[in-house]
Amino acid sequence: MIPRALALLLAAAPAFAAEPRIAADSRVDLVGLLERLSGDPSVPQNPVSDAAAARFSRWKDHPAVARLARMRATGFAWNHPVQYALYLSSAPAWREAAPAPEFFAQLAGGRAELDAWRGSLGDFVRVSGFEDWERSRAAARETELAAVRAAAGGRDLASPLARYLGARTWGSWTVVVSPFFSNGGGASWVIEEKPGRPDVVVVYGLFWSKKSFWRRSIMSGGSPDGFAVSAWPEAVFSMAYALYEVCRPALKPGPDVCRGLNGLSNAEDCIQQIWVRGIVARLVDSEYGAKAAAAYRAQWAASPLQAQVDAVLRAYESGRAAQPDLMSAAGALAAPFSADGRAPACRLVDRARWSETVYARRLAYYLDGRLEARPDAGLSAVRAELPR
Repeated sequence: MIPRALALLLAAAPAFAAEPRIAADSRVDLVGLLERLSGDPSVPQNPVSDAAAARFSRWKDHPAVARLARMRATGFAWNHPVQYALYLSSAPAWREAAPAPEFFAQLAGGRAELDAWRGSLGDFVRVSGFEDWERSRAAARETELAAVRAAAGGRDLASPLARYLGARTWGSWTVVVSPFFSNGGGASWVIEEKPGRPDVVVVYGLFWSKKSFWRRSIMSGGSPDGFAVSAWPEAVFSMAYALYEVCRPALKPGPDVCRGLNGLSNAEDCIQQIWVRGIVARLVDSEYGAKAAAAYRAQWAASPLQAQVDAVLRAYESGRAAQPDLMSAAGALAAPFSADGRAPACRLVDRARWSETVYARRLAYYLDGRLEARPDAGLSAVRAELPR
């Protein structure tokens, strides 16, 4: 049963356009194909991926493939290549349409290596006939997109999320379907290094199962709640980034903030991850039921601090008159992670930090979402002051 406070919350805020949009993206397919040709073990083997590997096998030694294999050895691996590709324009330029974070170059072995790989993409596309192959897959691609849309079930995930956060902290939100990535959402990213609110992209792989009697593969887009838990987290991260940023100077994390979080060791990443998991679990509970929420929580080992964050979220839900959006609860959400257990003095508006690019950017896009939901003359004046 949905708690009364949460039910009232989800019915209280203005509606937004239905999202996320489900689409294909040739940049994503290109990088996935190059990863498959380079021998990346993370690329799934399915009928489409296997057929593409056979079709393009004669170009497995192309510089775009060979360099990607070398960069994988230095850390430009797993989801990083496709995340970087989301910053690129399409053919023929393949330039950085938005400035990509410098850590991509560091993982690739340096800016020169990354630029050389990016410069080789156009030649691979030209000599291999990649664009012809993409066009030949138009009908099959529509079938793949239809399968994922069926899994989404026509549900608008943006409205309940925007109501919960109290601010729409993303500009666009797209689920990109590709046969070169593992089923469900994985290689997700928030592109915030651009004017306006961030673009949220979730790269979503298809589900394949064998029908042994017929010896053929059956494709699906997954389940409705499975689609939601793949799509929601990255959009929530857009708010988590802003929350952390306003608390950053005052927050002194304790030594155990990453305990129980496999693969994460940076305090900022761990804190944001715990916030996001708590928020998504609450949304899944309200939209798909307690059983789906329990299944979502069971996907990962819980942090010892998760229960404290969940308690803060429940208090936020029941106190929306005093806390119109999640930013109002920033200090309380940060308290479980403080070395002294106290809520840090999170300052939303700190003019002394105007020159900090990340702070100014995140404050600006948070304010855009906040002001869209509820006009405020004081915050409008602050937004006008921020460096462009």
